[in-house]
Amino acid sequence: TLQRIKASNTFTLGFVPDYAPFSSGDAQNPEGYTIDLCRKVGEHIKQQLALPTLQLRFVPVAIEQMLSAVKEGQVDILCSPVDETLARRAQVSFSLPVMISGLGVIVKSDAPASLVGPLRGEARDTGPLWRGNLVRQFDSYSFAALVGTHSAEIVQKRMRALGLKSTPVMVETVGDGIKLVASGMVDAFFDDRLVLLNQQAGVWNGEKLQVIDRLFEETPAALPVRRNEDAFRLLVDSALSGLFQSAEGDALYHFYFGKPSAHTEQMFMLYPKP
Repeated sequence: TLQRIKASNTFTLGFVPDYAPFSSGDAQNPEGYTIDLCRKVGEHIKQQLALPTLQLRFVPVAIEQMLSAVKEGQVDILCSPVDETLARRAQVSFSLPVMISGLGVIVKSDAPASLVGPLRGEARDTGPLWRGNLVRQFDSYSFAALVGTHSAEIVQKRMRALGLKSTPVMVETVGDGIKLVASGMVDAFFDDRLVLLNQQAGVWNGEKLQVIDRLFEETPAALPVRRNEDAFRLLVDSALSGLFQSAEGDALYHFYFGKPSAHTEQMFMLYPKP
């Protein structure tokens, strides 16, 4: 990767569009939290490799091809956060964690208590959420998730564990999932809670929707890079560590998300390296 960057004087950064607040826009005008992180990585590489005219080239990639684009060297890094799993580590490596990801859900503001209660963890005489006999409460509702994501895997697994007859509807974009909820075609859409909140406040502002105040799972998310690229990964992690321990890193997080949660503050303490 470093040889290719030096030879071409270009740092090629892939990103998944329509994944605000992390990555959105197009090749000419990408934006988002992890886009800005990658720009800082680019500045660090420019300095460390003494490449003052290094060009940053952003390349939109479909979510289904995001890991293969990294694995095959079509992009040098993916500037969209991905939950790290063993299956994914078989394809790519990962940077230091850049975000505590959490599975959230959005429903209509007037969704019935029989749906909202269990989603908030208020189910009675059923044990913990997603366990026990929630079938009678949930089997009449429909759910959607973003195809190809860890969120979709979690939802599918837990719906099977409950013995629900319905299967989640798979959608291509976050906007498609929220649109299905707003139109009443599905009852709930699961995705990263920060993304749902951003969409609700932005594109879907004014719609009668609510993001349930609950995280169903919390996992660190990181930026994928090619496997066996230790020198390149060291530069990436060095840039991220320096940023996360700086006032600039704090300001960047606050700009997109506001005050960090306790889990996020812990991440910024534990993962950056001296």
